[in-house]
Amino acid sequence: MANKVGGRIVRIKLKGFMTYDDLEIKPDKGLNLIIGLNGSGKSSIMSAICLGLGGKPQFTGRAVQLSDFIKYSHTKAIVEIELESPHSRNDVICRVIQVDKHLWYLNNKLVHQNEITSLIKKYNIDTSNLCQFLPQEKVAEFSKMDKKQRLVNMIQAIGDPSLVTLFDELKTLRNDLCRFERDLEELESNKISEEKMNERLKPEIDKHEERQQLKIELDILQFKRMVCHYSVLQDSVKKKEAERKQLNLEVLKMEETSNKLKDEKRRYSSELSNYLTKVNELKTEVSSRMKNLTKYYGNLGKCHEEIDNAKINFENRMLEKQEQTAKLTALSRQIEGLKDILSLKKDDMRALKEKLMENIKKYESVHQQLSCCDSDLERVNLDKNALEYRKKFKQEEIYRISNEEDKKYEVLRQKYPDTYTALKWLQQNESSFRACISPPPLVSIKVEKDENRRFIENAVADRDLLMFVCEDKGDLERFVKIIKHEKKLCVNVSMVPDESLADFSSRPITNNMRNLGIHCYLKDLFTAPEPVMRFLCKLNRVHQVPVCTEKAESNVDTILKFSNLFFTASEKIMGKRSKYGQQSMSVRRDVLISRNILPNIKDNTAALHSAKMELQEIEKELLKYKQQYDALEKLRTQLERQQEQLRTEKNTINSEQRKLNDLRAKLGQITEIYDKKAKDIIDEEEEKNKVTVAVCNLNAKKLEILTEIHKIVKEILHLKKEIATSILYMRGFGEKISSLEVKISYQEKQLQNAKSRLSVVESEKIRIKAEGVKLFADLQAKKKSSKNVKEYEKFNEGNDMKLKGKGKSMVVSSQNLDLEEIEQRISNIEAQIELTDEDIAPIIAEYTKRKQAILSIEEQLNSIKAMVEDLKMRLQEKKRRWLPPLITHIESVNRKFSKYYKILKCAGEISLDQTDDTDDFPNYGLQIKLKYRVNEEFMELSQTHHSGGECSVAAIIFILSLQELTDVPFRCIDEINQGMDAINERNIYQLVADAARSGSCSQYFLLTPKWLHGKRKAMPFAVPMIWREPTNHIDCYFCMVPPASEDSPRKRRDASKPSLKAVLLNNGNELPSIPVSDAVYMKETYHNLKQLLEMINYSKYGWQIRADLKVVPLFMGLQLGYTKYFCFLSLRDSRAIALQYIKRDWPQRASFKPGEMNVEHPPLAEQHKIIIPLLHIKLDLVKNLVKPMDKNEPAFKYLHEKFPRLSVAKMKEVVFVGPQIK
Repeated sequence: MANKVGGRIVRIKLKGFMTYDDLEIKPDKGLNLIIGLNGSGKSSIMSAICLGLGGKPQFTGRAVQLSDFIKYSHTKAIVEIELESPHSRNDVICRVIQVDKHLWYLNNKLVHQNEITSLIKKYNIDTSNLCQFLPQEKVAEFSKMDKKQRLVNMIQAIGDPSLVTLFDELKTLRNDLCRFERDLEELESNKISEEKMNERLKPEIDKHEERQQLKIELDILQFKRMVCHYSVLQDSVKKKEAERKQLNLEVLKMEETSNKLKDEKRRYSSELSNYLTKVNELKTEVSSRMKNLTKYYGNLGKCHEEIDNAKINFENRMLEKQEQTAKLTALSRQIEGLKDILSLKKDDMRALKEKLMENIKKYESVHQQLSCCDSDLERVNLDKNALEYRKKFKQEEIYRISNEEDKKYEVLRQKYPDTYTALKWLQQNESSFRACISPPPLVSIKVEKDENRRFIENAVADRDLLMFVCEDKGDLERFVKIIKHEKKLCVNVSMVPDESLADFSSRPITNNMRNLGIHCYLKDLFTAPEPVMRFLCKLNRVHQVPVCTEKAESNVDTILKFSNLFFTASEKIMGKRSKYGQQSMSVRRDVLISRNILPNIKDNTAALHSAKMELQEIEKELLKYKQQYDALEKLRTQLERQQEQLRTEKNTINSEQRKLNDLRAKLGQITEIYDKKAKDIIDEEEEKNKVTVAVCNLNAKKLEILTEIHKIVKEILHLKKEIATSILYMRGFGEKISSLEVKISYQEKQLQNAKSRLSVVESEKIRIKAEGVKLFADLQAKKKSSKNVKEYEKFNEGNDMKLKGKGKSMVVSSQNLDLEEIEQRISNIEAQIELTDEDIAPIIAEYTKRKQAILSIEEQLNSIKAMVEDLKMRLQEKKRRWLPPLITHIESVNRKFSKYYKILKCAGEISLDQTDDTDDFPNYGLQIKLKYRVNEEFMELSQTHHSGGECSVAAIIFILSLQELTDVPFRCIDEINQGMDAINERNIYQLVADAARSGSCSQYFLLTPKWLHGKRKAMPFAVPMIWREPTNHIDCYFCMVPPASEDSPRKRRDASKPSLKAVLLNNGNELPSIPVSDAVYMKETYHNLKQLLEMINYSKYGWQIRADLKVVPLFMGLQLGYTKYFCFLSLRDSRAIALQYIKRDWPQRASFKPGEMNVEHPPLAEQHKIIIPLLHIKLDLVKNLVKPMDKNEPAFKYLHEKFPRLSVAKMKEVVFVGPQIK
């Protein structure tokens, strides 16, 4: 039915969601086929549709937390979906996902989630139903469903709420009915059991009634005994009350005396406190004046010190004047001596100048000759070096040509050492065999052209290229015994085929075959010994494998009729027919990769002769230049010797001149010093006047200070006199207070004793009274609880006793009772009861309880029977409303389901499984039976009996069959073609496309990582494609990282940055190399690497991993940081510091078990698949060597000087991580 309610997705916009920075899609009506490589973000679109339309994260099958859908380095994710509305403008739902919350917007207005839920329900959208929303992770879950789950999902997918509600109510009613019927059976059984048990207990109940009469009589006698005891207690209370009153009077008198003594003590204490305050105030004043006195004494000491300093300074100045006079005298003598020396040296200076001029002229002449000689020498040396370089180049060329034949053995030695060793042994012992043993094809075949090697390398397996070919069976057995068993070498050996080389003739290439692109056969591209050629023809059919030109690309199917395998210039193409029929053929294309296994061997005899002749000419020319060079070198040595003699003579003359100049300079300096010191000499009279004035000023200041000191001392003496008087008064008051305290202490002790006696009397009275009150209460209780009330009333006559207790008066009558007689009678009755007494209280309780239980069971039985009848009526009524419409829907779905399977040339049917009991609704199920092949029976859908592709076909056809019954705006299916072959894929896509064109189908989203194989034709549906890189295709969507700016960390990152960088290398893949991860802000952690490997399906391909030493421990699951066992190769103990650079052998790390030897997680890759660059190994060894160095020792400082580009920041932290030369 056509969707008239609306809800079709018109637009999807994503920001910061999973793999996308920014994406906007506008899907078409009908079918939308979304294609992209694995990990490109197809399923992200499915997750966005689910979450954007109110679905829970669990429905996507990817994550539990909403925050997991936010793209790394983004703070929030935005999902905006526009839904088509048939009557008004479209509804735009926007969901903003943040780390700790999420917000909903409807048409740009903030709303509550309930409004979104009601809108989604209005459009009949249910993301939890697998028949409407089938994510990638839950495709397999559809086939895992049992019958009951399929029925529930189908009813929900139909979209009729009444069917869902009725089915739930029927299951609930059925469960309730079964539960009530079980309860009825259990209650009937319990009732019969209880009645039988009560009949057995009846005799014991009769005996119990006789014992009760004796207990009544005993109860009356005990009451009489209690009345007598109560009279005794009343007399004791009266005596204690009189004694209490007497003690109370004594206590009052003692308290009055004690209070008088305490008042007198308080009066003396007040006087003492006043004097104490006065003494403290006087002491404060004395302390203040003492501080002033100390201050003045300090100033007086400073004055004395300044006077002494002035006198000492004057004496020092006089001593300094004497030193100045002595220095001037010495300087005057030096000046006179220098003047005498200079007057004698005037003639010597003139002769030195003339000698120097003559030396300079000779030096310039020799220098000019030496420059000319150097120029000639350099020219000859350049020509000689050029010839020597040519000579070396020719020698290397001759050596390379001479060793061309050994190249193939070098390749064998490097890559296959066991085969190389066996071949060398065979060459040495070849004569010991009866027939010839041919070397492996790797070294025995010769390829005519270098570009043809890749055809042979891709056609012949490695083990066949390394095969020794024997012509004699005895030779083979002997060769195998020696090489494999004795020498323990792993080699391949085979017998030569029985067929001759003529039997392996190739089919002639006709003109028709040349037009198809067939150029030649693989056998024509190389030559080999006859046994080797026969072996390759037999095993690898090299005489039947065509090598084609580019024309073959358009004639693949035709060429495959001639041969199942052929080569083009760039591909290896193979055809394989199905085992179930010869009609269909699968074609496999592999890109040709040059593996560089076969060496390129050529005939270089002419080139070798030419190179040797050229070498002889070069050597003759080189000899002539060497003779010229030796003559120039000899001349240059003579000129250098002359130049050195002139330089030595010049230095001697300059040395004499410098000595004379030094004398002149020294005379000027000493004269200048003498003049300066003569001006700075000290004036003795001026210094005396300064000292006299300073001493007079200080004496005047001392007089003022002494006057103030005298005044302060007088005041202090007066204050101390007053303090002594006050202290005498305080001692008198203190003695009086001590005397009063002794009297008060004695009086309080007497008062305490009296109060203790009074307390004891009151306690005894209260205890007796409480005992009487309790006894009276027991009497009253006994009267009320006893059945013999008339017997108790006889004791109310006579004198009354009254006691007060708890707010009311209690009165009991007293008579002259004989207490001993009462005790005797009580003893006799108790003895009789003990003789006849048996503990049957549990029996009575059991009898009474069981009787009540029987009545309760009868009531429950009546109630449950009524409820069972009501449930049966309701169950039948709801069944009549639910079952017929459901059967109608299932029959309609079955017709569509069978029709679609018939189109696929298979069979399928759907039916309702009602079980044996038609009212057992909880076990109702939807049965799907399939038949994919002619010779098999119908089998119910299950993962056990059907392949993944067959389950996927059943799922999509079932969903297509439902669409006539369900009015939903769209359906989403992620990678439904998992496990399908190419034929089923095309058929399923055709069915979905036909359904989309019919006009009755809702909108479809199909996601797949691969394109349809076979012939291309026009597709009546939209095909959005998601690429790994930007493209100009109109219908393609991609997620592109914006180019980094100059300031971005990506432009200037290095190995020390906490960034994750990974790339998938091109090792012959069909697609080019791609950057798997290049995240500057994603750290290198175990969980990030694990996620990365999962995204690129590492478990499937098992590539080799090239990583530096920092990342290898993460791959092996080791704990990071400075741990005890940090190495992934050995159990090197980092805590054993003394052994780090002494111990050579450490135990090998045998296993990587989490929780042992600093292993935290399971390894992500096998140890032998991790490759470490040699440079990283060297650098990390240097790093670990430098780490233990003392940062203050010369060795560390030397490294710092040798590597000046070391990070300044790390040097400030005293951290050295090795030379930064990466």
